Amino acid sequence: MKLRSLVSKLESFAPTMHAESWDNVGLLLESSTSPAVKKVLTTIDLTEPVLEEAKSRQCSMILSYHPPIFHSFKRLTQEDAKSRIIINCVVSGISIYSPHTAWDSRENGLNDWIVECLSYKQKLPINPALIDGAPSDSIGMGRIVILKSPLSLTKACEIFKTHLGISTLRLGHADPLQWVKRHKETGQDYDVIRSVAVCAGSGGSLLKGVDADLYVTGEMSHHEVLAVVAEGRNVLLSEHTHTERGYLKSVVEQLAKHVAEDVEFLVSETDCNPIETI
Repeated sequence: MKLRSLVSKLESFAPTMHAESWDNVGLLLESSTSPAVKKVLTTIDLTEPVLEEAKSRQCSMILSYHPPIFHSFKRLTQEDAKSRIIINCVVSGISIYSPHTAWDSRENGLNDWIVECLSYKQKLPINPALIDGAPSDSIGMGRIVILKSPLSLTKACEIFKTHLGISTLRLGHADPLQWVKRHKETGQDYDVIRSVAVCAGSGGSLLKGVDADLYVTGEMSHHEVLAVVAEGRNVLLSEHTHTERGYLKSVVEQLAKHVAEDVEFLVSETDCNPIETI
């Protein structure tokens, strides 16, 4: 498929108009030597090992969730990894496309994937996109769900560990007195979860003040967690990348159906969490 045709398909799959205004999404690097694309390597982060994998697997596009070009470059040299990656992509004829928050906001996108492990009766974006001037009930940043049946906090933790494919989570545990104040009218028991709000990656700003019993995100600052528990809410932190990487297998299947032509979407085998728990 011609590169520009594929870019149009990627844009229609997750419109960049629904990405956050601060984000740098879309076609970030256009190869002048590879006008046709047969293989696309999908990854969370474009690192040098991922780039070498793309070359060895003969991919002429890298679909990098996180934009490898975000802040402006003043020079491109061999002295830092980001510059080397861009230089190497140019030399190797590899284009770069980044969807980032366009994937977060889309229907059946990253935040929808995070909550698909739950049984819920209502799901809405936390910050809905405007569609024809009206707030969307399916597109936008974050998700908040109302569960069909309440869960214990312990059970919710186990569900998310299984879904995210990890063995540990960090918990910011709700202040008991503030929990009672929040649920004064209903008398909801401590550590009983009826609502969950999620944000892929770093959710400190988006989740701030959202009315839910449990927040799930990749990371928050120390002081953001203090504020959450002081409001009588719980927060689960999985590490930034664990809220994102599991979505790749799902999204390549969706992309294969959406593009519906002779383009193969591959999931990187070298892309990994840069942080280890020891």
